[in-house]
Amino acid sequence: MPKRKTVCRLQKLCLENVANNMDRAWVKDYRRNHLGKYHSQCSSLCGREAQDGWAPSCSLRVNKVQDQTHKSAVCKMRIGKCGGEGGCLAEGNLTSLSLNGCNQIPAVALTDVVKALPRLTKLKLVATQCNTQVLSTIGSYCPKLNELDITNCKRLTPDSLLHLAYDPITGAYCCQSLQRLTTDGLMPSTNYLSLLWYLVFVLLALPSLKYLGHHATEQAVRLIHDQNFSRTRMPVGFPSLEEVARYRTSTHPNEESSRFTLALKQIYDVVDSTLPKVRAVCPHLLELSVILRDCHGLDQHLLAWHSLVHLIICGRGKDLRELLPVTACLGTQLEQLSLEGFTFKDGLTFHTLLSHCPNLLLFEFFFLSPVMYGFDRQSENEAINWDLSLPPLHFPELTGFFIMYTDIGNPLPSWHVAVVNNILVSVFKYSPLLKTLTLLCLPFSLDEAFQKVLNPPSTALLHLHELSLLQAQISVNTINLLLSTENQLSILSLEKCLNINNTDYTELLRRVNNENFELVIKWK
Repeated sequence: MPKRKTVCRLQKLCLENVANNMDRAWVKDYRRNHLGKYHSQCSSLCGREAQDGWAPSCSLRVNKVQDQTHKSAVCKMRIGKCGGEGGCLAEGNLTSLSLNGCNQIPAVALTDVVKALPRLTKLKLVATQCNTQVLSTIGSYCPKLNELDITNCKRLTPDSLLHLAYDPITGAYCCQSLQRLTTDGLMPSTNYLSLLWYLVFVLLALPSLKYLGHHATEQAVRLIHDQNFSRTRMPVGFPSLEEVARYRTSTHPNEESSRFTLALKQIYDVVDSTLPKVRAVCPHLLELSVILRDCHGLDQHLLAWHSLVHLIICGRGKDLRELLPVTACLGTQLEQLSLEGFTFKDGLTFHTLLSHCPNLLLFEFFFLSPVMYGFDRQSENEAINWDLSLPPLHFPELTGFFIMYTDIGNPLPSWHVAVVNNILVSVFKYSPLLKTLTLLCLPFSLDEAFQKVLNPPSTALLHLHELSLLQAQISVNTINLLLSTENQLSILSLEKCLNINNTDYTELLRRVNNENFELVIKWK
């Protein structure tokens, strides 16, 4: 059964109450001193009790709050951990700063903050007033920065990225330790090709970069492969791409002069026909997203990435059978597998594919009905006469399982229903670490699969924390059975489950309250 509520320690409740009532003090201090003396507000709270009760994080988090008087967004600062018995950790020692959503802080103030924090390794400026000057300051003052998130900063332009990687005044390359840069939302004002060349500049100028979060990263990688740098022009004060390429070669003496290889570990939205180019430039990928147009030789293309552990494939109506050579070769090394837009004409294909991937931590599957894609009804009639005795599937490391039937309105053949039910039973029963289970819009009853594994004595789903059953066919009896068995359930979503009515929902809430479960149930 779900975890029961526990009584919080009085010390923790007191500290939470103090923190929740400090909003006005934080806001007043911010407005008066402009980030200058925020630590004085918490100096009296920096004794042993505060150190024990607050999150042990050496970071400064800034959260957006509402000024009750002026009704405007301002920033609230909180110290995560204080240094020693006497006082708070000085600003200059901070290694992590998050200003996400604080769009009332002017760019000049962001610049001052960055200058005061030379030891930063992680900086988040999502949806702030961050501009070119802020990025230039980051490049000059934060040599140890590993992660930077500038998503949805509307004052940035594509050429702003150049100032992060290069200082045109000193002629020096900057942020050489940067490993993760997220720039989603950065769009070109006029020339899309210029944006691509600026991304190329960043990829070549930042040798430690392992992740560049932008929808055009794959296109920039292809440009690096083709090396047509002579036709590009950078803004005044910045080296040409040919000069950046020579710099790259000089700092990577073991790299072939005719080819550049990047340290990127993740890249998304690669069309299968361009895989050879991406493979040549990014040989160290751990995570790859592929859009299929032609599955021919896909397994051979992917085999080159010996360290690949996370694979996302968009099938666009293709048969799951075409992936079997891939999973047969790579399945045992995969930790995460996400498949979207596939169907499986042969009901056994799904079972076979999963049998290739016993070490998965996370599996996601968005699938279509085979009826619309050349399904052979006669073959199904023959199949349902067989005795369904498929071997159980074991997933000793699996923590998340997500499947969704995206072809609502089209039937799922009975043979396929039988196979999917068989797989669900295996997942429920032989995934001892399963924490998150999401079953969406499946066009058949889930009662049989759950009841097979939950009827006592049961050891299934012991570590389940979250169960989502959107538009699922499941009865309230099965839900009550789930609440009677051992698990760690804290979130149960029964939204749009037609077999659960308002009376059932009310009774479930009453049971949760009477038995003191620490469980949230969603239904409508």
